[in-house]
Amino acid sequence: MKSRIYAMAMLVLLAIGAHAGSLKSNAERVRSEAGDKDSIIVTFGHKTRLIIYGENRQELEKIMKYDLNALLKDLKVRLDSTQADTTFLREEFNGNKYLKDPTDASEKDYVRIGLRGIHIKDGDTRVSIDGNGVEVKDGEEVVASDSTYRRIGKRFHRKSWGGSSPRKGFNVAFGLNTYGTNEATPGFNKDDYDLKPFGSRYVSLGYVASANVVRGKNARFTLDFGVDFSWYNMMYDGNNTIIKTEDGVEFPLVTDDNNQEVEVRKSKLVVPYVNLSVMPTLSFSRSFISYISAGAYGGYRLGSYTKVRKVGTKDVDHDRRNFYIEDLRYGLAAEIGIRNFPDFFVNYDLNYLFEANRGPSVRMLSFGVRLF
Repeated sequence: MKSRIYAMAMLVLLAIGAHAGSLKSNAERVRSEAGDKDSIIVTFGHKTRLIIYGENRQELEKIMKYDLNALLKDLKVRLDSTQADTTFLREEFNGNKYLKDPTDASEKDYVRIGLRGIHIKDGDTRVSIDGNGVEVKDGEEVVASDSTYRRIGKRFHRKSWGGSSPRKGFNVAFGLNTYGTNEATPGFNKDDYDLKPFGSRYVSLGYVASANVVRGKNARFTLDFGVDFSWYNMMYDGNNTIIKTEDGVEFPLVTDDNNQEVEVRKSKLVVPYVNLSVMPTLSFSRSFISYISAGAYGGYRLGSYTKVRKVGTKDVDHDRRNFYIEDLRYGLAAEIGIRNFPDFFVNYDLNYLFEANRGPSVRMLSFGVRLF
């Protein structure tokens, strides 16, 4: 949407001089129609018009930060490349590439929930959940995606009333992880190991088998057994990282060769596990809620490593150690399935992440959606 607004806005400014009278009258008319939004419409002849609208005047003034000549050149190339004489032509532009000052491209973090889906920005991380699926981007890199509705649709069809649990089969889950509990621990400052809320991601790949226990006309009770591989991606909020010492872990600032603090683009701790789960599941044939499931899980740590990338460089530093992280993981899990929508899950670890007296007293909490 923003790219279309930017494109139209730039063309509007070039046309204002030649169509000042039309601009004024139409702007007043559209503003009355649009309610609280500031809106402008420019008419060329009888059949061509350009429209721009924004939430307020401040949003419209941002147009002046863009290079109109560069946009028009690209627009001319795209029009020339369109050979067919169509009655509908739709072109989308990434407005940020036309900024006079690239530093103006930075946006504030946001969480937007509306009819067009859920959109979250936290630093360089962007999460979008809408009718096209789920996409997670770290900068320009797509780190997780389910871009086609058909792939999610496979999960939806599996929720239909059949011979076993709707959870049965291959599962891919994506979500966020955070501290379920973060108790005050001597020797540790909570700010040093605080996590970015939308940069700390949880990913799980697994398979669920199911056994029928009770089967009725409109409901069924099954016992589901699952095995999966999962990853905690704990993205630290500041310029800190985690290191291992003889006595425990520490969370120092990232520094250069001169021992000066360095700004980092990303600093995270990654911990993979293999897990087993037992989930009693109650499913329904005609309800809006397709199933409810709750149970327990246990896992074994397969390793752990840090990943640090400093601002201004593409080099990534890794440190593969155990960081006194507990080898065993166990906790409680719950899921709820909603027809024609991804299923929701939540996991809560009952064990502490670090060994006693070796690290902060934190337990992990994960939540998100099952893609299929």
